[in-house]
Amino acid sequence: AEVNPVDARVAAGVGEDLTKRFADQLDQDEKLAKIAANADAYEDTGLLELALSQPAAIDFVAAYPKAEKTAQPYDDEVTKGSVPQLYCWDERWGNVDYAGAPLALTGSGPTALSMACLALTGSADQTPAELAEAITSADAAEGDSGMSGTFLENSLGDLGISCSTYTSNADNLTQVLDTGTYLLVEAKAGTLTDAAHWVLVVTENADGSVVVYDPTSPEVSSRPWDPGTVAASCETLYALTLADGAETEAE
Repeated sequence: AEVNPVDARVAAGVGEDLTKRFADQLDQDEKLAKIAANADAYEDTGLLELALSQPAAIDFVAAYPKAEKTAQPYDDEVTKGSVPQLYCWDERWGNVDYAGAPLALTGSGPTALSMACLALTGSADQTPAELAEAITSADAAEGDSGMSGTFLENSLGDLGISCSTYTSNADNLTQVLDTGTYLLVEAKAGTLTDAAHWVLVVTENADGSVVVYDPTSPEVSSRPWDPGTVAASCETLYALTLADGAETEAE
């Protein structure tokens, strides 16, 4: 019988692009089946829930039981003024322990903060793992979101970052958000997603909506948001800028 040359699991005659799309999904299904078959190898069942709720995390969860629980450098290109989209379950940092669990589950704070630091400084030094260690050392790896806002208010000077706080409302959000300023938001449970966690408000669109990078949800990150909705999700806006006199990678 004729065989599909791209992937034998897909019927012959199916186009290459469609075959690859099927193959990607089939690969994920196979890995999810592997996760289910080895579910007893996971001490934290949150990882199993992560694989079920976030298809993008399946590869990470499948590899977790045998992965080294150490951090790796951030090796992507970093450009000052350009915010990278980072997710907690990245293999370069998701395996390390943070706030009593794998960073993949608890690290929205250090991951959201890392996105801001990379964009403000143009340097790859402040990875989620590096920041997780700093937050832990400051006794700020706590609360439902895994990071206390006190770390942002008291400890960013050592990173060359300034933090100013504002009462969260739509007017403040859009007025403070500007070129060179990013807003960290501790979203309450049941607002942007089911769980309390940190996100980064990156920029304002031409139509008045805002771009939100959520390190726990590609779905949240992929759509525009009404500033009022984002502002209503939290109590405080943490505005991050490069500190006066701070050196950047570009300089």
